[in-house]
Amino acid sequence: MPSTKQSLAILGIVTALLGGAYVAGIFDSRPPSDPTAERLAHQAANATAEVPAYSFTVGGSVTVEGGGDEKQASYWGHGGFNRSERRYRIEIGLADDRETRFLQGRTRYTPCPYSRYVNVANVSYATELPQNRSWTTYTILGGQRQLFEFARVYDRGTSTVGGEAVRVVEVVPDQSKLASVSLSVSGEGDVEQLNRNADELRAMLYLSPETHLPRRVVVHRERGGFGRPSIEERIVYDFTYGPNSVERPPRTVDNESACPTP
Repeated sequence: MPSTKQSLAILGIVTALLGGAYVAGIFDSRPPSDPTAERLAHQAANATAEVPAYSFTVGGSVTVEGGGDEKQASYWGHGGFNRSERRYRIEIGLADDRETRFLQGRTRYTPCPYSRYVNVANVSYATELPQNRSWTTYTILGGQRQLFEFARVYDRGTSTVGGEAVRVVEVVPDQSKLASVSLSVSGEGDVEQLNRNADELRAMLYLSPETHLPRRVVVHRERGGFGRPSIEERIVYDFTYGPNSVERPPRTVDNESACPTP
């Protein structure tokens, strides 16, 4: 089963949010974007660039098949964003494993390596993010805005989320360019490689026709087969917009070398 860290795609982002058999851009089988979807994506990008606060939940599953066996585990999690506080937090789990990331402006806090152990304090260490991007780029909706720059988009009609009518847009990125939306900090290389090497990677955005904000984002990722275990993931993010307060980690240190050990 893949680790939770490997499964934080979008988390990127777009992170998280978001490939394929067209390895590293050797050829591109994606049809051109359609004008309606481009207009909806542009509206969503403008809306998310100004949103003051939101919270979200995470659900979904990962299925691994190989050697005649099939195993499945469920995703769970939650997070929040507050522009005036300059804070963002996401906690995502897969089965019994979990990972929490917290941003305070350009400072990212990551759980210390040994903090998963019962007899080690729950502490997060600080990493300074690059200065050439807004700190909101490293949030789930900020990553989505960047993704639009090299993705093709398709109008998939209408649906409902929580009883509300929404427009549906499919987003298919150029996997060879996913490095440009990585956090460019230690620990994200495995996520970036996982996305580039996926056999299929796409996201479905369920957009409010009034606010143009995503009510739901569903990320699909598949890889493997041909003698290797096949892995299929479906990660669902449901968003609520309105005032909130994003909590800091309970204990922090200035760098990884200051982390507690067993």
